[in-house]
Amino acid sequence: MDFRQRPTSPETDVSVVADSPLAVMLVCVVGGTVIAGLGELVWEWAATHTWLPRTGPVKLLALLPGPWSTVVAAAAGAAAGFVVGAVACHEALSVTVSDDRVILTSEDERQEFVSGEIGQVLLADGKLILLDRDGQELARRDCDLNRRRLVDAFDRHGYPSARRAPDGTT
Repeated sequence: MDFRQRPTSPETDVSVVADSPLAVMLVCVVGGTVIAGLGELVWEWAATHTWLPRTGPVKLLALLPGPWSTVVAAAAGAAAGFVVGAVACHEALSVTVSDDRVILTSEDERQEFVSGEIGQVLLADGKLILLDRDGQELARRDCDLNRRRLVDAFDRHGYPSARRAPDGTT
């Protein structure tokens, strides 16, 4: 897993726009733990009613003494959240912008474009679109990165970008 870090050298003039892998993992693990904890409360409630069938996880959690059912549910939720977070980090788009090139990275795919190739940068409908000087599409990628940070990165390095996307948003 590539944890795309910002450049540490002050003489390197590169802008990297990417979600923080640590934040993504933290949200997923905490979210998984909370959801599993709430699910354990539902299972506990279900175990107290005789009219519900005691099968699967309900039966297993009912057999555990005291707080162990909560611990098991929270651990399972944290593990599931970790897996979801790892997949999200792997699939996340990272955009590296410098004066001479743009690099789009996600999953195990890396696309690199020399600045002379890029005629315009568009952000529309949750997509990052790079057009060549003739208006032909070079790349179209799903992008949920911060719009303002992307526009600032491209502007800072002199790439022509549309202030107003075709969908009417800025």
